[in-house]
Amino acid sequence: MVEIESEQLTGGRIRLDARTLEDRAKHLPEKMQDRFVWLGSYVREECSYNIDILQTRFVALGFHHDKTTWGKILRGLWDRNADGTAAKAPCLAEEKFIRAVDALKNDSRIKERGGRIPFVPTPTAILIHNFVDVKRTPDRVCKFGIIIGETGVQKTAALREYCAQNNHGACVMVEAPERPSMSQFMTDLAKAYGYAEGSSYGKKKAYVLSVVGNKKTIIVENVQRLYDERYRDKQPIFSFLQKLQEDTGCTIIITFTPTFEKTFTAGLQRGFFEQFEGRAGGRRNFLRLPEYPPEEDVLMIAKAFGLRDADKHAAELVKITREPGRIRRLFEDLQDAKISAEANGEKLTITHVRQARGED
Repeated sequence: MVEIESEQLTGGRIRLDARTLEDRAKHLPEKMQDRFVWLGSYVREECSYNIDILQTRFVALGFHHDKTTWGKILRGLWDRNADGTAAKAPCLAEEKFIRAVDALKNDSRIKERGGRIPFVPTPTAILIHNFVDVKRTPDRVCKFGIIIGETGVQKTAALREYCAQNNHGACVMVEAPERPSMSQFMTDLAKAYGYAEGSSYGKKKAYVLSVVGNKKTIIVENVQRLYDERYRDKQPIFSFLQKLQEDTGCTIIITFTPTFEKTFTAGLQRGFFEQFEGRAGGRRNFLRLPEYPPEEDVLMIAKAFGLRDADKHAAELVKITREPGRIRRLFEDLQDAKISAEANGEKLTITHVRQARGED
């Protein structure tokens, strides 16, 4: 009754914050629970809470259950009446719910990639995905993961794709704010779980602590920005992440650059880093990415763009990734070259790449 009444007070808009979805999921059969949380997050983030939009997308996929059914499910009334008593039967069979949500998840992934530079599952990207998978294993002792790599070696693209494959609450990714602000970091983290930005810091923190559990994964990119020189070996945001992981059993993956590692292991910071290192299973368990993209990665990316005879031009392509920007430089040149080639009705060749780069 409390949940239903509170929704009435908001004009009938369904409560779809992460904590509410997790609570409602507990009353569902096990196979429905994760899918229910995903669906609720999808309606919140992709449909702006609008059930009509959700129903339209289901109908387009061949699922014609009416919006009242989806509304009841999202309100936690799959097998219950409005007064909380047990219904004679669920409003939608478990198998039908699973088929519909799985189809929507697949469609969402396809559209999420639409119009963007394609994700290429290079060996480096697969290495990153496998690393996160291992850290997320339920019985894993050290669920803190550290990835170290230069800017432009596929960290961000690989981790974004990982979150896209494990999205809407299961895995969230937060880019470290420009300055080491605990308030801004908490705002970004709470927002990733569907919480309003306007609330107080204390409420945001309490919310995060209530929604993060041992099935959740948090990825924090470029944590070097979170380091505050004023605090030396007592870094508030890092300490918060450590305690969050210990208290909830969640998985936390952080990334930073090799330059920052040197800062982090020097002087007064060394003792703090050693504690941090232990929670990640020791320095030998850090994932260290190559300084520059390997040739195998470079060729896979070139072939994904459809570059003719890519193997013959491996040395030239690898040289591009040695420029500032590394793999991003290669993507940029290949994208410009492909646009030019397609405009002329031609297949992409190394000549188009050279022209895009302003070379003879």
